[in-house]
Amino acid sequence: MEVRLFFKKIGNIRYISHLDLQRAMIRILIRSGLDITFSEGFNPHPRMAFAVPLSIYQESEYEIFDFKLNQETPFDEIKDKLSKGMPQGLDIIRVAEPKSKISSCYTARYRLTITTAKSADEIKELLSGDITILKKTKTKELLCDIATQITNRIFYEHDGKVIMEVTLPAENNNYLNPNYIAEFLKDSIDYCFIRRLCLYDINGKPME
Repeated sequence: MEVRLFFKKIGNIRYISHLDLQRAMIRILIRSGLDITFSEGFNPHPRMAFAVPLSIYQESEYEIFDFKLNQETPFDEIKDKLSKGMPQGLDIIRVAEPKSKISSCYTARYRLTITTAKSADEIKELLSGDITILKKTKTKELLCDIATQITNRIFYEHDGKVIMEVTLPAENNNYLNPNYIAEFLKDSIDYCFIRRLCLYDINGKPME
């Protein structure tokens, strides 16, 4: 039985890394009492996968995590058993059958809450031209302009802060971390708080 877990990562738990999140989920699955499907070999572990890793210090309202069970189990029962082991800040939205491959995630929507002396229009102007950053991969670093990768931009002000909402590529081989936007603006802002709002497929629909 294939299971897809939709959950939030909000609050102080944003300080744990993606690797720590994986470890936490393994413990939660094992302690849940569900009949989890494990990998084979000398070091068996629950067969599971995350859609798009979330960077440390970032929050999310829409994370996706897949795993398998050895027998059919009601989704309400799965949610109830997993919820009992969830630490504060990890909240299950719902549990369902996957409707697409977890690797089919295409874009992600983010909200950047920026502490700055500048107005929303001024931040928008700073991002109106080339946005050249030093992009790092596992094997190299290169300067590149990411302006065309930042789409569906919205700027406004709320509670004395500038809010920017953007859509960024989120494919495995074409992922853009919103931290690059904050890095580009670093001389004009004091702080940038990032929250992922949703994950979308190639058709622009929320991942299901």
